Amino acid sequence: MNFLFYVLFDLLFGWLWWLIPDEVDKRRDLKLFDEGEVRCSIRARDGRVLNIPTEWSAGVARFGHGTLHFTPVIGIVGDRAIPVRSIRPGPTPNALADDVRGMNFTIETTGGDLFVRLPTVVAEKVAAVLAGEAPGAEEPPA
Repeated sequence: MNFLFYVLFDLLFGWLWWLIPDEVDKRRDLKLFDEGEVRCSIRARDGRVLNIPTEWSAGVARFGHGTLHFTPVIGIVGDRAIPVRSIRPGPTPNALADDVRGMNFTIETTGGDLFVRLPTVVAEKVAAVLAGEAPGAEEPPA
């Protein structure tokens, strides 16, 4: 009976241990969205675009209609103000990459194209604000 108790406890604890971090990330992403920010990763498609290389950089960005102000945590050094001309769904490198942790988009800027990866729970909302299709964090709704 002890063995059965330990197995059930391990299964329950293991399941919660797997589920809780994802739920915490979702709640944090929703809270950041309400504050006009989003966790994201960004890189240039080819060469350097707005002094952003082709290697991924991760950080937090403030967003509004047609603008993304990226503050890196890993990768490039220094904040970047990115003018967004358009945003569209981006390529998925492989089947495993498009999971619950993020969606890929391609941002057309004045200097070229950038790839950006946004958390799935807020990705479409952020894309709508960047495209000017939804009220932005910097502008009150009409």
